[in-house]
Amino acid sequence: MNAEYFRIISEGLSGELAFLSIEEVLVHFRNYQANFLLDKDLTVCYMNRFLAGFNAEGAAIARQPLEYLIDKTLQLSPFNRVNIRTKAVMDDPASRLKVEILDRTNTQAETFHMIEGLDQTRDAEDIVLFLNTLLDAYPNYALAAGKLLEADFVMGRLPTAWLPKFLCPKRLQDDFNGMLFRHYAAMGQLDEAERLWATLPPEDQREVNLNFAAEVARQRGDIPRAVDLYQRSLALDPAQAPVRFRLAELRSPSRKRPELVAQKKVAIYLYSYNKAKKLKATLASLAGSNIGPASITVLLNGCTDDSLAVAQWAQKLFPANTFTIIPLHVNIGAPAARNWLINLPSTWESEYVAFLDDDVDVPEDWLEWYLTVAQRDAKIAVVGGKVVFPGRPAKFQYLFRYVSVARDDLLKLCLPVPQHQYDNGAYDFLRETRSVMGCLHLLRTEALRACPSFDIRFSPSQVDDIDHDLCLCLAGYKVMYCGLVTCVHHQSSGTGLHSDAADFARTGNSVGNDIKLFYKHILHMDELRKLDNLSLLP
Repeated sequence: MNAEYFRIISEGLSGELAFLSIEEVLVHFRNYQANFLLDKDLTVCYMNRFLAGFNAEGAAIARQPLEYLIDKTLQLSPFNRVNIRTKAVMDDPASRLKVEILDRTNTQAETFHMIEGLDQTRDAEDIVLFLNTLLDAYPNYALAAGKLLEADFVMGRLPTAWLPKFLCPKRLQDDFNGMLFRHYAAMGQLDEAERLWATLPPEDQREVNLNFAAEVARQRGDIPRAVDLYQRSLALDPAQAPVRFRLAELRSPSRKRPELVAQKKVAIYLYSYNKAKKLKATLASLAGSNIGPASITVLLNGCTDDSLAVAQWAQKLFPANTFTIIPLHVNIGAPAARNWLINLPSTWESEYVAFLDDDVDVPEDWLEWYLTVAQRDAKIAVVGGKVVFPGRPAKFQYLFRYVSVARDDLLKLCLPVPQHQYDNGAYDFLRETRSVMGCLHLLRTEALRACPSFDIRFSPSQVDDIDHDLCLCLAGYKVMYCGLVTCVHHQSSGTGLHSDAADFARTGNSVGNDIKLFYKHILHMDELRKLDNLSLLP
């Protein structure tokens, strides 16, 4: 691990890319491009890095991806052309005119620049307040309207409060309608999305908009139209691997095998620490799902609240299942709790074990799907699903990951989700990956014989499930993402810095475990480098 690590952590993906050579950045981008559909923030991040590498030595490498990313950025965020004054943009008369209009209506440029510097997640309400003030004073302020739409999107809101007062310049109306279309489509507002789609000229019906239109059609039940729209999108940009997976699922829908729940012996494990209310909701959700005769074990990790009473109450919800409660006197952390459960006789008497966090809502058929996927191949060791935050529209929390950088001085996994995106169905497919989220996942018992333990060096939590997935991959097993199962996870413990002291402590633990992961695998970097994304694609 090198001295640049903490700078990379603080700067996020941009810091990671700045550390890599332009050749490595290209590989990094190709892997990400084949993992998730590009979003505005990531597109701009990669674009800026290729721009920085566009010199005599790197021009040959950077030119093609840079042109691709500029085009994609203008599709995703057309008002961003004001910041992309390349020769190609400015040589096009229509594009140049739009830049001039955006410049002319940017009447408070200094104030707007200050607003752009605010954090769109932490400072979202302040951003909305400032921008509304600008729009009140200057109703044709296109950049302010575009930024307001972004802020509403991050907060999962419709633009009803300010939209009526925005007087969009005529030459920018098609671009703005496209932005509104994507907003409403992502939020599941089908009527408004379809109305806006009908206003878009043919030249704006490109891959980014086509992907949203496809899922609108799918939600309307028009699968042939959804397939046609996705096919048109893929013809325009064949590099969209998620579209290929989605098309395959729409053309030939996966079929679950509910009978496997009764046929396969499964041990379901939960561990919990002082979350009595959430544990109660989780166990009630589990009871509402089809788990057949699976055994259930709840380990109470040094709980001092009402968790024991909740677990005892929950026993009556599972009259046909063996239900065991293990109360511990101290909190031994997540890895040790998992190991305690794995080493119970019920593990080795079962074909599969499932781990659930104590703060999840599970769909009725989660185990049916997981077993269906696992039974496809004896080398499948792990199956996990699509994880979203609570609320509507549901925002992605975690999908699937691969190793994005494996060098002698840095180890990084890719981002777990496209940034600030909502679940509109675009990731409802099956695919092999390298790691899935551990809040609701299934493990093959036979594979656990090869990797029987979660590493307690990652206590009290974080990274232990990622490390275990990677160890299974290194042992020759497969990890599968099942996007046909949606798990609602009520708590996120990511590494974002907040003001609360407990959040700082959690961040310190997560960063520390990141460093531990690097040193644990420092002698395996050549093997980890092979756990990329591109090598999984046909």
